[in-house]
Formats: sequence, C-alpha cells, structure tokens
Amino acid sequence: GKELVINGVGIRKATFLKIKVYYGALYLSEKTTNPNAFLGNSDPKQIVMHFVRDVSVTDLKKTYREAFEASNKETYKNLLPSLEAFNANLSDIKKDERMIITFLADGATLTFIGKTFPKVGDAAFSKALLNMYFINPLDQGLTNGLLGL
Repeated sequence: GKELVINGVGIRKATFLKIKVYYGALYLSEKTTNPNAFLGNSDPKQIVMHFVRDVSVTDLKKTYREAFEASNKETYKNLLPSLEAFNANLSDIKKDERMIITFLADGATLTFIGKTFPKVGDAAFSKALLNMYFINPLDQGLTNGLLGL
C-alpha cells in the first residue's frame, strides 16, 4: 500500500561468459545510492526481475542458496528454513516472464509467473534476502545498476 520509486536498473550476468539472465529494478521509498540507507530500515522494498532467457528451477534455487549464504554468513543456518520455504515457490521461468520480490517488515512475498505466494519468514529473513543483492553480491554490475550508479 506504500508508493515506491524506482531507484535503479541493472542486468544480471552469469558465468565467465557474462550471459544476460534478467534486468532487475529496485524500488524504494526514496532514491539513494547507499545500500546502508535502506538495508537497515523496515520500509517496504521491491525488486522486479524481467528475464531475458529461460532459467531452470534447479539453477534458480542453486543461485539463491549460494547468494543467500554468501551475504548472510553468520545467520545463514538459522534462516535456511525460511529460504527453503521461499525456494519451494519457484519453478522454471521462461524468457519474458517476471519475478517480483517484496521485502516487508515482517517477511518477504514472491510474485512469480503471475501468482503471488504467501509471505515467508520474518523481518530477519526479509533483510537477509535483500542482502543477497548488496552484501557480497554474485554480480556487482547488477548491484551498481540497482543503486543507480
């Protein structure tokens, strides 16, 4: 119910070949180039991904698990059940489909292939999921784009 503004857009590239996977857009309550300005607050945030290639559910889950662990080294094991519940909603995604993650003060929601799934986790999980894009990110170019750099 809160209005968000687009903060920045980046492209996720994978493998050493830099294969384009999706364009991501970060929406916040106000624009900033500093992730510390929003990672610690409870305002809603959203990342919208528009896929430019097919991605298997196996690859999606593997990438989310690797990124989640890398960005949340100290809390990873405690939050793993929430990540598994979140990942259970994923399926193969096709070129031109969208995935939207909404980060809330009391969990995260996933809208995937036109369906919004029930909220998962709590505040700690929502923050940890968002951390994937800004703390030890798998793709610094995507992070820079999301931050409008």
